[in-house]
Amino acid sequence: MIPSLCWIARGVAAEEPHVLKLDSDEINHLIERTKQNLEIVENTNEDESDEEKKEDGSTHEKADIDDDDEFNMAEYDNEEEMDGQRIFGAGLSGVTYYANPSDDPYITLPQLAEEEEGYEIKPTDNLICCAKLDGDMSNIEIHLWNADEQDFYVHHDILIDKFPLCVEWLSFDAGDQDEIEGDRTPGNYIALGCMSPQIEIWDIDIIDTSEPVAVLGERLKHSKKKPKIGKKGHSNAVMSLSWNKHSQNIIASGSADCSILLWDLETGSAKECLNHHNDKVQTLCWHLAESTTLLSGGYDNTCQVTDCRTKNSKSWTVDGEVEHLIWDVSSPFSFLAGTASGNVVCIDIRQEKPLYTIAAHDNEVSGLSMTKLIPGLLATCSADKTVKVWQISDNKPSCVTSRAFPEAGSLHCLSFCPDYATMLAVGALEGGLLMWDIASNKEFRDAFNHRVEDGS
Repeated sequence: MIPSLCWIARGVAAEEPHVLKLDSDEINHLIERTKQNLEIVENTNEDESDEEKKEDGSTHEKADIDDDDEFNMAEYDNEEEMDGQRIFGAGLSGVTYYANPSDDPYITLPQLAEEEEGYEIKPTDNLICCAKLDGDMSNIEIHLWNADEQDFYVHHDILIDKFPLCVEWLSFDAGDQDEIEGDRTPGNYIALGCMSPQIEIWDIDIIDTSEPVAVLGERLKHSKKKPKIGKKGHSNAVMSLSWNKHSQNIIASGSADCSILLWDLETGSAKECLNHHNDKVQTLCWHLAESTTLLSGGYDNTCQVTDCRTKNSKSWTVDGEVEHLIWDVSSPFSFLAGTASGNVVCIDIRQEKPLYTIAAHDNEVSGLSMTKLIPGLLATCSADKTVKVWQISDNKPSCVTSRAFPEAGSLHCLSFCPDYATMLAVGALEGGLLMWDIASNKEFRDAFNHRVEDGS
């Protein structure tokens, strides 16, 4: 499953990413840190389970040993352990990890030097960063796509120990200032929001990296008391992220704790806490030109536009939970909202009522995308397994074409390539990352031919 993705423009990534080499002590440190993170989650789950049992007044007696237990699964946990360290939980479930690969009995082939090669990134390459969940395995997967050479493959990935929910690209170096020599220089980073309250910043130009360059928010200590929301961080899952391209040290995060935090990446602390929503904050988007204007949507069926200087907010109620929001690239005063009822609502922030509403899909509209390269072009995706392409110029929306992905299950997100006007990347429940060049569709070419020529 890919719940979130983002493109990385050409020329941003390092042409020769750094391949990290960990020694045995560093690997063992990583294993111990992962165990600690997972113990916090497991202890929290145990407390919740105990509280549920007390409320229900129920008890569970130990199950009798099954006479037909052919594989002796009842004694599974008592069997002799291997010499490596075994890890449990999200991302590394059931894996026995060896600090020295030569100690792993399942590795019988020598490590080839060629494995260290092949990471070169050309100036004409785009990267696509995906949050991916595959069973118990969670990772950040970085795909390489080249329009000229038609290359498309997984360039590298980062194993994580949490369930990922959202990713956001940024160039700001959020590392510890004490460890940075001289001024901060633009880089290639991904902010990751997960089921945990913390936000991790990862350097995508490092291969086989084991730790984020920065973590925003304090780790929650094991406690039965509900943590408070405040400038130290969220108290629940981080569901949405938006980096401010004009004030580049600022990133906004929306959470299941119903709050929005504005983080200063230089200090690693939250500077402001916005509480305009009454339910989970599902989506965020900074204005394309105004650095202090933030758009947000939540499970409370509202879209909010907030002036972060004064914290004043204007609200619109729509026909369902707000799944995704984007600003209209053709109009500085308009935004579009995809709702759980399958509609796309266009709102002018100077007016009280929507400009128009599109009955776009049969299920929730999980993704919206526009591109500056082709004005009036909108793409939407949905849990109904379809992607639709729309012409929305002059506030007269019409569906140009659509494509079904029946084998992919529900579609969770989509985004246009920033450098190639007609290429869409789509994240789905099944089948991994999907790609669709909508220029291959005749209906699209007929409707946008002059715009494609001007914008490509």
